[in-house]
Amino acid sequence: MAPPAGTIRPGRYLAFFILIVVVLYGLVFFTGDRDPSPRLGIDLKGGTSVTLTARTPDGSEPTRESLDQARAIIAERVDGLGVSGAEVVLDGKQIVITVPGEEGQEAKTLGQTAKLAFRKVIAGPFDPAAAQQQAGQGGGDGSGDGSSKSGDDSTATPGDGAKQNGDKSGDTDGSGGGGAAGTALAAQDDEPSLPKETQEEITEARKIRQDKDLLGSGPEAQQALQRALRHIDCSKGAKDPLRGNDDPDLPLVACDQEREATDNRLAYLLGPVILDGQQISDSTASVNSDGVGYQVNITFTGEGNSRWAQITSELAKESASSPGNPARVAFVLDTEVVSAPTVTTAIAGNTRITGDFTRAEAQDLAQILKYGSLPLSFETSDATTVSATLGLSSLRAGLIAGAIGFGLIVLYSLVYYRLLGVLLIASLGLTAALVFPVIILLGRSVGFTLDIAGVAGLIIAIGVTADSFVVYFERIKDEIRGGRSVRSAIPRAWVRSRRTILSADAVVLLAAVVLYLLAVGSVKGFAFTIGLTTVLDLVIVFMVTHPMLVMAGKWKILNNRALSGLGMVTDVGAAAQRSKKQSGPAAARGV
Repeated sequence: MAPPAGTIRPGRYLAFFILIVVVLYGLVFFTGDRDPSPRLGIDLKGGTSVTLTARTPDGSEPTRESLDQARAIIAERVDGLGVSGAEVVLDGKQIVITVPGEEGQEAKTLGQTAKLAFRKVIAGPFDPAAAQQQAGQGGGDGSGDGSSKSGDDSTATPGDGAKQNGDKSGDTDGSGGGGAAGTALAAQDDEPSLPKETQEEITEARKIRQDKDLLGSGPEAQQALQRALRHIDCSKGAKDPLRGNDDPDLPLVACDQEREATDNRLAYLLGPVILDGQQISDSTASVNSDGVGYQVNITFTGEGNSRWAQITSELAKESASSPGNPARVAFVLDTEVVSAPTVTTAIAGNTRITGDFTRAEAQDLAQILKYGSLPLSFETSDATTVSATLGLSSLRAGLIAGAIGFGLIVLYSLVYYRLLGVLLIASLGLTAALVFPVIILLGRSVGFTLDIAGVAGLIIAIGVTADSFVVYFERIKDEIRGGRSVRSAIPRAWVRSRRTILSADAVVLLAAVVLYLLAVGSVKGFAFTIGLTTVLDLVIVFMVTHPMLVMAGKWKILNNRALSGLGMVTDVGAAAQRSKKQSGPAAARGV
């Protein structure tokens, strides 16, 4: 004979649940790093999160292939930092870099396009600020041939430029390079300044700063250089719209790299690219053996070595033929001149970038060059740094909020449900015992990090889980009000309440999935924890709560009106039973 609906063997369910818990905790303590701690996000652990937005010169959408390639290169750069727990995630056309701990500040440099190119210095350095000031005063034309000629305009001498810029021009042969004086040029026209941070600006900046006429020697070249110097912004903190989007086959007017020691950067007129960073196989940072500061050592590929030897040989001949104006080569990183040393001897083999680098600057440059340039240029749309102290405060606040919520549920359950409330509290405790190892294992396997939004999701999940128990308990009361005993009410209540529980959890789970697919950032963590706890809620209800109630239904203590929390509904049920018995004979007499 088949058992009544809702009747189960509770021992089997509970044993299977215990087996699941044992396996999960075994995986936590005996696999991976064996650290029984969840992987925390930067808002709890402290660190840096940088969001990079890809951009193209024509404003078109970047291809998925180029985004995946950029993400892979940035991930290699992050791994090169040697920081555990860092991650690089592709989110649409954005790349989100998350680096926990104190080393996170270095993440802000990882999004550099790192397009290193070697360009010949045609003229410079120039002082764009002086040129723009002269333009505002209606100054006339000046000479831009890079010589030390004097003119009607103010000039920027090599000595002044070095003092203003911290003397960042290095030297390929250790002899210490200098540069010819460049006249600060002024423009007579009044073209409007370029708009900031737009795709149109990239195209316009290329048109002005990469004009083919810049390589000439006539009036057209002078006018082109004047326009470029007036439009280029070399002030401290200025963002270059052409960054990572310059054309290697065209000349370039570029600022030197920003340094902490100066507010006034200089500009150079450079020729087309003569060697690109693709020929670099490795780069390291070390102390400058010929002077103060640090240097970046570059190791070329076989083809790069041959090309570099040929280039330096040609430039050395130019220097020998013009001792007063030696040839110079610029190391250009993302349209910024890192250094522009003179070349007096041919160099066969590897080279170095020298200058007044700090240790951090040299290490950052070596790091980003080591793993290659990105196929796209990126701009930092968001950069957030959270201290470990602030993260700990956020975690403590979240735990306190969760404890308060759990305490209120415990108090309400004990007052209203009494012994049934004890079963509810036990189920919540087992839910926490199941959620904890799952979060740890997800952090190890798929990189799930628990952030403050995820903690909020766990706190809300306490109420969602308790709600399933309330539905079940109230259905048991309904059955008892109908005159059934506690033992017979439990299986019947389960049959009728499980559909409601499944429907409610399905709605919550569907909402969590939709939110996860449509949301970005920390909201995804909130949606994920809500969905995860909803699934685990079903596991607890089916494998723990219902079997425990089936077992409890056989206990006589549930018939105790004072302790069970069912005293009032038991009285109502008994009255209903007496009413039925009395109405039975009366109805029979009426017939």
